[in-house]
Amino acid sequence: MNVKKKVTTIDIARRAGVSQSTVSMILNEKEGVSFSPETKEKVLKAMKELGYKKKIKPEKLKEQSLNNLILIVCPILSNIYYTMLIHAISQQADAYGYQIIVVPTMRNVAKEQSATQIFSNFPIAGIIFLYPISNMEELQNLPNHIPMVSIGEKVANHRFDAIDLNSSKPSYLIGEHLISLGHRKIGYISTPLEQKELARVQRLAGLRSCFWKQHMEPDDHVFVMSPTEEEFSTYPIDRLEYETGYQMALKLLAKEPDITAFVGVNDMIAVGIMDALYAKKFKIPQDFSVCGFDNTPLSSYRKISLTTVDHSVEQKGKEAIEIIHRKNTSHRGVKHKNFIMRLEYEPELIKRSSTGPVRKQ
Repeated sequence: MNVKKKVTTIDIARRAGVSQSTVSMILNEKEGVSFSPETKEKVLKAMKELGYKKKIKPEKLKEQSLNNLILIVCPILSNIYYTMLIHAISQQADAYGYQIIVVPTMRNVAKEQSATQIFSNFPIAGIIFLYPISNMEELQNLPNHIPMVSIGEKVANHRFDAIDLNSSKPSYLIGEHLISLGHRKIGYISTPLEQKELARVQRLAGLRSCFWKQHMEPDDHVFVMSPTEEEFSTYPIDRLEYETGYQMALKLLAKEPDITAFVGVNDMIAVGIMDALYAKKFKIPQDFSVCGFDNTPLSSYRKISLTTVDHSVEQKGKEAIEIIHRKNTSHRGVKHKNFIMRLEYEPELIKRSSTGPVRKQ
């Protein structure tokens, strides 16, 4: 039986026509020693031809694995918007050989702090936040060798890269659209409206601002409904947002019967609103118009056909990886870490059949 001979550095040196010590130093990337590109090419070519596989020490292998790891901190996975974003990030990460790990926090402060503190102690490739976590200011104190990117609402005074969204802009577009269709009584439905939840608050502000610009008092035209934290916690965890839309729509229908249109703070909530209206035997858009945000895939389904706002989810996910990769890529021996990127994609209103002219009274 033929036993394949183990390839050694001596074999590589002979094939490349260099000394064994030269091969050893090139393989081990010895500091303070340099070789011409031609010599390196000879050694690498000989290695490939002979089928040599470099042994990696366990501790070195662990370090290399961490160097390719990107942490994604997200609030929830049952919202399609976040799964879309994670998918886009993952695809682009694969292109550069990065691995990702996702930590859903359920917006729990302790989980947010734990995730960032644990991983900041390791030489990971980067951290991507899919929403403004509660301890954003503390992140300034994390080791500056870890590139961090925030995707979401603008947060004042932070000093790391961000792909921003100004949520008042897309809701202003929705307000203009509904007003142009004759709607004057609009219900705004959201998950718990706390001040720290910037997207929810700013989307309401944008809708109210649109009425102000039309010389209409927002309090007379925009009616808000959201569950308390206690009520929200009773909803099934995999249906939190859908259930919010469904239950709050029923409440608002009973409280404000003159409403002719609903705006959900995201597409999942809007779908819950639609199902509540169908359960009451109403027609969409003949009786009520419904809008959402995020332009998730379900919004384009024929039976849903939801008017919504697109804000470049796929592009934002890809750009987050591009930023991290640029920070981690050496160019002429200097790492690109001395700059901060701030990007903002403009929203686009996607009109579908869930909105139409106001019903005749």
